[in-house]
Amino acid sequence: MSSFPAQAARVRDAKLPLRRRLLALRECVLHFAPYGFRATWHHLVVNAGLPVYLEEDADSLVRAVDELEEARQLWLAETHAYKSRRLQEKAAGRRQPRRSEGWHTWLEWLAFCPDPQLHPRERLVTVVHRLLTAYRSEATSADVCPACEAPRPSLPCLSCGVYSWSPAAYPRNPAGVQPSDTPGIGLPWQLIWHRAVPRDTTVGGGDIAELRAEFTPTSQDGLFGIFQLYVRNVAVGDATTTALYPHFQDLRNLYDAAERPGSRGPEPLILGDTFDHLEMTLETTRQDMIFAFTTRPEWGAPPPWAPWAGRRMRLLVRRSEVINAWREAEPQFRQFLTWL
Repeated sequence: MSSFPAQAARVRDAKLPLRRRLLALRECVLHFAPYGFRATWHHLVVNAGLPVYLEEDADSLVRAVDELEEARQLWLAETHAYKSRRLQEKAAGRRQPRRSEGWHTWLEWLAFCPDPQLHPRERLVTVVHRLLTAYRSEATSADVCPACEAPRPSLPCLSCGVYSWSPAAYPRNPAGVQPSDTPGIGLPWQLIWHRAVPRDTTVGGGDIAELRAEFTPTSQDGLFGIFQLYVRNVAVGDATTTALYPHFQDLRNLYDAAERPGSRGPEPLILGDTFDHLEMTLETTRQDMIFAFTTRPEWGAPPPWAPWAGRRMRLLVRRSEVINAWREAEPQFRQFLTWL
């Protein structure tokens, strides 16, 4: 593994292929991940605006590494000061560090976030500075989160997601193990890695574990953007720019099918241009709707999260979840479709 500065230079090298620059950014996050790798990656994707298709905004790679490096410089300064102090203490006969300074020994004790999607949204340097100040003061209360300063009845913080360091937990946390980068229960890691994540402007409705529809406007009038449909945690759309209105109509048709009583055999399901890489059918039973789809073998470049060509997925969703998704999403989408 190359050093952080070497990888950061590759991220900034506009002559390199975008894929190589992206992997260099990944190496930078492996070197410095104050929230844990997955949560730090998600933070950079959202804050720097890393798109699914990097050619749409190649400069976002530079914004991401700039933010990461800014916070890393602050952490390195603290680390160097700590090492110098420990050398002096060892020379004076203090062989063991103070218990209150245990957070220096492992970066991920700084602000580990078990849920990759729940982490502070401020710039990394702001949060790292706040945490370093709190830890150095040794006056942090267990009832207050040092990362966001919100009341915290338990770990991790319910407001910002940080599982902060505590002398009482050193060198283990209350569960008896060091925090590890385990997958969260929300958006699948594959989608986070490929930057297919909701943004600040994303609206929608439904439960991602059942059925959820989302729209992220990219045009000034809000009529065009990225429409995504999740079926049982599986992202179905390809995350390319599309018009909202046709997908609004298709979602309403799904709602009508969910409201219609009776069972119907598998029928072709057409959901518009961002789903053209899939062959889809819809089957309804008395209580459920069954979505079946596979990637078209002849499709040249399906999204990286699409099922393998020839692999058929069959996902069952309760009718009530489809109805709920429409009822939550409709008013959110109508704010852009003002003529309806």
